[in-house]
Amino acid sequence: MTPAVTVTRSHDIVRLDAGAGETRTRLAMTAASDEPGTWRLSSTGAARTAEEPGRRARAVHRALRDRAAPALGEDGLLVETGRVTTDVTCDGSRVALSTRTYLLVRDRDRVLHLKDGTGPPRSLPWAAAAAPGDIRPGDPVVLGPAALLALTAAAQEEDGTAGGPGSGCSSPYPPHDFPLRGLVTATGRRHADLCRACELLAEPDRWLVPHGTFGTGTRPPATPGGHFPRTAFPGRALLLDSLTPCGRSADGRPDWLAAYCLVDGGEEARGSGLLRVRGAPAALLREAGAACSPARPALARDPIGRESYAQAPCVTTALTAGRLIVPAHP
Repeated sequence: MTPAVTVTRSHDIVRLDAGAGETRTRLAMTAASDEPGTWRLSSTGAARTAEEPGRRARAVHRALRDRAAPALGEDGLLVETGRVTTDVTCDGSRVALSTRTYLLVRDRDRVLHLKDGTGPPRSLPWAAAAAPGDIRPGDPVVLGPAALLALTAAAQEEDGTAGGPGSGCSSPYPPHDFPLRGLVTATGRRHADLCRACELLAEPDRWLVPHGTFGTGTRPPATPGGHFPRTAFPGRALLLDSLTPCGRSADGRPDWLAAYCLVDGGEEARGSGLLRVRGAPAALLREAGAACSPARPALARDPIGRESYAQAPCVTTALTAGRLIVPAHP
C-alpha cells in the first residue's frame, strides 16, 4: 500500500571551519505516513548533482578571510553553503517540491550573512581589531543577538519555562526550516500531523535521537524582542557578540565568556580573545533597555549545548563595561 503522505528532505551541505576543516553532509530522510500522526523514517544518500558546492564555499572563504585578516588575527570564519530540497507526495502524486540554496557566514556565534543563494556579503563589519585594553570602564554595554538569545535560553532554563508551549520561534536557517505553509491545503492533513514530520526531518543531527526525546523540536528560545522600544545605536559601546557559560563565582553568580566588538562612531573593531563577564541571566536581562538594530539571524545555544538559529535585535542595557567585566587579575 502506498503511504498517503511521503515527505523527503535532502541536504547537500559543505562547511568550512578554521578549526574543523572542510566537512560535507549529503543525506536524505523520508518520512512516510499512512495514518495521520504516524510516521516511519528511512534514510538514503542525497542524489548527486552536477554542482560542486565545496568549490564555491572555498572561494568565498578565501576571499572573506583575506579581506578580514587584520581583524580576525588567528581566528577564522565559518562558511557554509548548501542545497535543501523538500519533496512531498500525497496518495502517490507530488503535491509540493521546493529547493533552497543558501550561504551562511559566521564569526564564532555571530551570524554575519545568512541568505538564499550563494552571493557572498559585500563587506564585513570590522574596521580593525580591539584589545581588552581598548575598552573603557564607562562604555555602555549592548547585547548582540546571539548574547540576547543565550541569556534568554539560560533564564528560561532557570525558571522552568524552557521548552514550554509557544516558547520557540521559527528558524531562519534553511536546514532547520520545514515548509509547512501550504502543505496542509496540499495534503489535506492537519497541521499537528505535519508538525510531527517537521520535528523528525528538519535537523539532521537529531535523526538518530528517539522521536519525542526533545519536546521542543528544533525551535530556538523565544526572545522578548517584540516588546522592546526602539532607539538609536549608542555612539560608542561594547557590543557582546555571544555569551557562553563557564561556571560560577564564589557568590554563586554565573560566569560567561563573551566574544565582543567595540563600536565607536559607527566603526566597529573586532575583539581579540574573549572577555569574562559575570551575572545571573534574569538579572542581566532586567538591565535590557531598547532594541537598537533590526532583528537579524543569530546562533542560539541552549544550556545543554544544542544549536539552533533565531532572529533577534541588538539591545541596549543600563550596564557599563566596568560593572560587567571580571578583572583578569582581581
